[in-house]
Amino acid sequence: MSIRWITPFLGTASATAVHDFTDIHIVDVRDLVDKAGNNNEAIRGKIRQGVELLTQGKKTVVVCDYGISRSNAIAIGIIASFEKATFDTALRQVMEVTGEDQIKLEPLNAVREALGLKAKIRQSNNHNSVLITGGGGFLGRYLRASIGNEFRIVAPNREQLDVGLGNTQLDLLANDEYIDYIVHLANPRVYTSNVAMGQTLTMLRNVIDVCLARDIPLVYLSSWEIYSGYAGTLRADEATPALPRGPYGETKYLVELLIEHCRRTMGLQCALLRSSPVYGRGSDKPKFIYNFIEKARRSQSIVTHRYRNGEPALDLLHVDDLVSALTATLRSGFIGTLNLGTGALTSTRQIAEILRDRVDSTSHIEQILIDTDVASIAMNWQRARDELNWSPSVPLDMGLEGLLF
Repeated sequence: MSIRWITPFLGTASATAVHDFTDIHIVDVRDLVDKAGNNNEAIRGKIRQGVELLTQGKKTVVVCDYGISRSNAIAIGIIASFEKATFDTALRQVMEVTGEDQIKLEPLNAVREALGLKAKIRQSNNHNSVLITGGGGFLGRYLRASIGNEFRIVAPNREQLDVGLGNTQLDLLANDEYIDYIVHLANPRVYTSNVAMGQTLTMLRNVIDVCLARDIPLVYLSSWEIYSGYAGTLRADEATPALPRGPYGETKYLVELLIEHCRRTMGLQCALLRSSPVYGRGSDKPKFIYNFIEKARRSQSIVTHRYRNGEPALDLLHVDDLVSALTATLRSGFIGTLNLGTGALTSTRQIAEILRDRVDSTSHIEQILIDTDVASIAMNWQRARDELNWSPSVPLDMGLEGLLF
């Protein structure tokens, strides 16, 4: 990596990239740590050194091991001090010129503090401003419509804010908008692959970093899939041990481990809501429902499955009920873990029959055998009732009818 000049006289680089330059002066910040704990006076000393060099008209390069976080954080402090700019103005300038979407928040906030500045911290428990990642998606649209009259909503699209690229843009947005709550709904576009596992954890870690830095509570939506490795019928409550199967269930399991680790060791405030499968108008999931609808309307045979241990059955939760739980969480300020569902299981064959009969179809329902066991998970939502005064209200036949007409 070569020198990246932020101004004509100030740049950043890795230490190895400046060995052959004789016309520059170095501010070496490798003796600072690339995490929390740097001494304020040590940081101010680096900033003073850079300001003095610029005052003398000398071309100055701030270097660290890779030229990414410590060097750019100190360069921001130098610009803010030398040009009498605001910290955020200097931060945006450095990000734009260097192309760095991710400057670690710990050294960045250490520079803020050394300059006598503080990141904006939530001041009350009113929770008036809610930032929704994935606000343009299926759940995000329903949630925005539900809470729009009660909360001030900030819901950037993926082009405006991609939390998979880093945490710095999110931190700036949370600072500018005085965010009180973050509801993290964003997922990779393809979320059931091995690749998505790493992407999902990266996105969540970036959001957690901002929540921790600014004392913002997080609402995260997990899934019944953390129980998908069980065989047979299970009524799962919050104490049921996780047993995931497959990339998506394993991803949600790892997500929950990360959240619990940050709760326990760093004080993360998080409402973790585990939902049974969600359906509703505006989504194409669960896929099998729409396959059944298409076949029924054409009076074609509808194929369902039978596993070694019986027919698969699902606890289907209407999107309106999930959104009402999310809304109740925001209103109450609940922190903890809740399971959400209806508690009632309906087999895929029964669902096919409901849809066929509702459209007055002559479709024949067939079954094929699948040579493995299946988990049929009903979610025990009694704690959600006790904590949020919440209960599911949309009957399955009414919810399915809403998909048809």
